[in-house]
Amino acid sequence: MNALLWVFLTTIGVVFGGDPAKGCGNNPADIVFVLDESGSIWGPHFKQQLKSVQDIIESFDIGFNRTHVGVMTFGTNNRVIFPLGKYTDENELKAAVAGIKQQRGETYTHLALKRLREEMFSPQYSRPWVRRVAIVITDGESNFPEETKREAALCHAAGFEVLAVGVGQSVARDELEAIASSSDKVFTVDSYGALDTLRSILAWKACAVPTEPPPPTTTPPQPQMIEDCNGHNKMDLLWSISNQAGVDETNYGLDFIRSVTADMTVDPLRVQVGLSPRFCDEGNAIRLKDHDTKEGFWRDLDRRRLAGVRSDRTIGYMRREGFSTQNGGRSDAVRFGILIVDNTEANWENALNQARLAKEEGIRLIVIGVGSRVDTVKLAQLAWSEKDSITVSSYSQLSDKKSAIVQRFCDGITQRVWRKSFLESLYDY
Repeated sequence: MNALLWVFLTTIGVVFGGDPAKGCGNNPADIVFVLDESGSIWGPHFKQQLKSVQDIIESFDIGFNRTHVGVMTFGTNNRVIFPLGKYTDENELKAAVAGIKQQRGETYTHLALKRLREEMFSPQYSRPWVRRVAIVITDGESNFPEETKREAALCHAAGFEVLAVGVGQSVARDELEAIASSSDKVFTVDSYGALDTLRSILAWKACAVPTEPPPPTTTPPQPQMIEDCNGHNKMDLLWSISNQAGVDETNYGLDFIRSVTADMTVDPLRVQVGLSPRFCDEGNAIRLKDHDTKEGFWRDLDRRRLAGVRSDRTIGYMRREGFSTQNGGRSDAVRFGILIVDNTEANWENALNQARLAKEEGIRLIVIGVGSRVDTVKLAQLAWSEKDSITVSSYSQLSDKKSAIVQRFCDGITQRVWRKSFLESLYDY
């Protein structure tokens, strides 16, 4: 531990008589951890870094009107693991940190600082009346030192405080001083195991400097999910396009999805959007040695024919993976699954069973049938309600149904979030 860090820790002991009180009294803060995940960091050391961040989080009173924490990582690419305010429960916050997987790469610190300034501390996530602190932890010099210094200067001009922490013997002191708001906010430790010594100093830093007073107490405006819609519940959307759609049809489908989502506020706190993979019938290569008669070969060929769409697989994916917490699904969001199909079902009973399970789990299925080969009666049975079964004559006419689809979304997020049983859904017909 360097001498400056020792002085700070000693000061904390005098002022607070040990660790500062949890929550810093009436001084909440917005704190963003910017964590190096480049390839120079050994896997166990990266986990030690995550453990230290979890320990530091315990020093604060995490809550909606209290301290918010965000985390991003950087290597060759930078990732927003979660923004400020996404987690207002300490245990959920620590679990999210513990679940971060290292991606390695180079050390593009400059791009991380740019995203820190433009996104993490943007008005969308950060509160201007609280103390805003970024903690940058790195184990070496960046690949582009001059760009890093330039981006750091823009961070300082933006008005939030930056603490720079160097780990190990390969750090560049001059770069750390350029990243930090001032030289007394630069810290070095010999190893990732020693990072926990920052727990007290971070708490002290967040508590010691007064913040701007909060604005007068008023009812905050409800977040806008969809333009011109009064619904304010969070929404998770998963789209799917028929596995038999050709190039032109696929492009029409993708353009339609883009058009619908253009009216939404897509971010981790409001609307999240995804696209399910396509599930064509299995039928891997037929090897030369697989058949010794043409009849056997022909039977194998027949098994590769596309007999119909596989909504059962698409809905099953949505249930098991698409809306899972591991893939970003939120338990407090209204969940929509949108299926664009253009043929009969290859396995109707399986599709109906998957739709029943999806409805029981609260997934609102909207089924859009395209063309003359769809069975509209069966599609209506897959959908959440009769209103959620929509047909068009061709992919090029999908855009004509944009208003109807957006209205279904708006209706869903305006109502209370609830789970619908299959028996209840039968009364919709």
